[in-house]
Amino acid sequence: MIESAPHPSPEQSADAFFGRSGFASRPFIILVIAFLFLVFPVIVWGLDNTAQSYDQNHHHLVVIRQATASLTGATDSTPIWTLLRDYPSATSPGYHLFLAGFDAIGLGNVVTLRLISSLFGLGLLITVWSILRRRIDDWTALCFVAPLLCSPYFLSGSIWLTTDVPAIGFVTLALGSLLFVEPSSAQRMRSGIFSALAILVRQPTVWLIAPIFLSGLIGRQRRMWDRSRNEWLCFLCSIALPLIVLGWLIALWGGIMPPAYRTLHNAGANLAMPAFALSLLALWGLPWTIASGALSIFRSASEMRWMILGAVLGILCATLTPTTFDQSAGRWAGPLWGVVALAPSIGQRSVIFLILAPIGGIFLAAILRSAVRNAQTYGAAVLGVSCAAMLGALTVNTQCWERYVDLPMLALLPLMVVLGLRPTDHTQQRRVRISCAVLTVAQLGLSLWMVYYRSTFMA
Repeated sequence: MIESAPHPSPEQSADAFFGRSGFASRPFIILVIAFLFLVFPVIVWGLDNTAQSYDQNHHHLVVIRQATASLTGATDSTPIWTLLRDYPSATSPGYHLFLAGFDAIGLGNVVTLRLISSLFGLGLLITVWSILRRRIDDWTALCFVAPLLCSPYFLSGSIWLTTDVPAIGFVTLALGSLLFVEPSSAQRMRSGIFSALAILVRQPTVWLIAPIFLSGLIGRQRRMWDRSRNEWLCFLCSIALPLIVLGWLIALWGGIMPPAYRTLHNAGANLAMPAFALSLLALWGLPWTIASGALSIFRSASEMRWMILGAVLGILCATLTPTTFDQSAGRWAGPLWGVVALAPSIGQRSVIFLILAPIGGIFLAAILRSAVRNAQTYGAAVLGVSCAAMLGALTVNTQCWERYVDLPMLALLPLMVVLGLRPTDHTQQRRVRISCAVLTVAQLGLSLWMVYYRSTFMA
């Protein structure tokens, strides 16, 4: 039987969200003010000199304008259903149609659209913070969210019109209904709705079906065939909704990608992605893994096999396929790839990945096993399957870009780490806060160059 924490009562839930320790608390207010301070000035006064601003001006904003013209029946506009069959973006049309609605009613100024879009970023922060505070105090939850807030990919995705941040926002909303406590039928249905919305923004988020399906198979206090008709209906609908959306997109495009972008993104899987993701986990997961004491589980001889398994997984990922910098092969874009381009390689296998990928595999095993030992087997199973499914979806993409991994990692990794924390262990939480500060400084350092310097001085 899978363990799970008891469901909070409606009164406890209301107190948690609206009481002194909820959205009226100082940590929440600081989170909102910090977001406004980091995002709004660049939207209003900044320059368009980042990769995300290029995507905005040459892809997403173009689609928004085209959709607005189609929806309003402008002269020489393309009928909306014809437009949706092929447009200059590799992602689903939901985000573009949403903003086109504002454009159609006269709120189409680029700054206004960016301010509206930035609210997806604020929503992502609040969602992750709210999920974390189910197990830890508000201040520690704020510390966990700080690296995400200062991430260059989060800030760029919140400042310019791109689909990365909105998609991860819906992903966290979907997973938030599945973690810590076994979801009710209504919560599972809500997860299915958010999954469908995520796919409407970015079709690779179809991987959410895997954790939703798993949550319906494990953790029940009675056998599957003893469930009520309503439980079965909600479970099946939560799976069907995202599948219906994906099916509609495939029928619309004749594939999983708009025709214009199949050569770039759908020309074959990029098998370097697993090694890249584990290497990035080794970097960003290092402070949290050490501070949380997750590695201490390997003192037990019975747990050593999991460490070995994680290391072997990383070694295999780093050796079975070329991992050197190669733009023509989709292995480029991002600070880590910049380091790989300068580092030596052995037989087209980057030394960086040969070192970091096994460490990332060990960290992943440590975090998941720590959650299991903390009586959070259910949550560990859901997040473990989520990681595997997401990695599979990212690997299918021909392009192995850092932003595809960095943003979801900083959003989901805190949820994994917190499963292994002991809420009453103040020493452990103090160490975790320090590790969050270290990671926040590292992310802010990247943002100063990738976002603020480029959008302020590189005219």
